[in-house]
Amino acid sequence: LLTLALMRSINGAAVALAEAAAGSEASFVPLMNKKILELGAANTKFINASGLPGKGQYTTARDLAKIMKTALTYPLISEIIDTKETEMDVAGKSVLLTNTNNLLWSDSGHLGGKTGYTRAARHCFVGASDKEEGKLIIALLGDTSRSTLWGDAEKLLAQDFEKGRIIIDAAQKNFSVKRQKAVHRSKTRRARAKSS
Repeated sequence: LLTLALMRSINGAAVALAEAAAGSEASFVPLMNKKILELGAANTKFINASGLPGKGQYTTARDLAKIMKTALTYPLISEIIDTKETEMDVAGKSVLLTNTNNLLWSDSGHLGGKTGYTRAARHCFVGASDKEEGKLIIALLGDTSRSTLWGDAEKLLAQDFEKGRIIIDAAQKNFSVKRQKAVHRSKTRRARAKSS
């Protein structure tokens, strides 16, 4: 389940993990929020285990970087997010899983990361690489496409940074936070074709 959640962003895997850990997703969410406060991620609040958008859920790039820094201290998580491909047995069949993180193929010092996409948040990524200056953690939110996401990530990773320095936006010295309304899926269901 961790492999499915971290390598392929399978939302159902995140929900199943929450249910296994706390009995239900609703019981797991307060544990998530308690943990992130312990990490100093005070500008983040979860309402579900998967990260799908909803009223009252929010985060920042800085908080995601703090969460990634802690995630890298767990060997199992580090191993999974640094895996390019793996085979899994699913109902007796071998299934090849490929990580959604393109940097695993282009950055030899990359330690892994996590991609995300919703219509509200757009293309997002948080990841870490080993650099001469130390471990560099980047977090990008709101990119318009996967190709610009990877281009922006590579630009950030190519720069030399002082250890501990925080860059809010590589292109601008000043920044402003612009809140966006969450985009929710239509509640109408598509008619399913019946098999004969």
